[in-house]
Amino acid sequence: MNDDNKEIKSFSDLIDNDIKITNLDSDNNLLKNSIYDNEFKKYKPRHLFDIGSITSIQAFKFDGRLYRQYEGAKIVANLDDFVVLLLVKSKVSEEDINWIVNDPILFFFAKNKFYNASITLNKHKANYIYVNLASPFFIEDGIIKYIDFDIDIKSYANGEFNVIDWADFKESIKKLNYPFELIHRLYDELDYLYEQFKTKNGIFSKILIEELQEMLIESGDI
Repeated sequence: MNDDNKEIKSFSDLIDNDIKITNLDSDNNLLKNSIYDNEFKKYKPRHLFDIGSITSIQAFKFDGRLYRQYEGAKIVANLDDFVVLLLVKSKVSEEDINWIVNDPILFFFAKNKFYNASITLNKHKANYIYVNLASPFFIEDGIIKYIDFDIDIKSYANGEFNVIDWADFKESIKKLNYPFELIHRLYDELDYLYEQFKTKNGIFSKILIEELQEMLIESGDI
């Protein structure tokens, strides 16, 4: 595992596909006016948190609405393709509900792809993998942030690959006016993730998860 900080792509790289995203909630300081603003360039390049740092994670919708926040997430690894955080006894807040993470969860943030994934580490059964199709993460005010696109994948380490929330995704396409280029990118990402699932690579790699789990057991984090 490589713990060296390195420049990684942020949400602003959507401009490579000429995707304009406007009218996001400025009260959240998520994006201002559009991703073409010069001000947004301050997010790139950026410094990743030091390993062992405690931070928060915020998930937004495409219109800038903050819909979920995780508090007490620990940075545990900076890999070539992912930044990995640990959620254990972390607080999760939504508009109408709050809860505490019981079983340890590894939260993978892909550096150059349009997804992130949470993997629940279960002692007595297969690990549970939940993938969010989402923007590449970025960092603002010391908080990891991303935009969720309302289509997800459920999987067990040795189980099926289930794409869920199609109805929510289709509704968001219309309601939030997802650009065609973004929709196309998300379908490409689904193809990529299915290939990763079939070949047991990336977040679907049993070896990778076991190595991280062993590291966290040795460090006393879990």
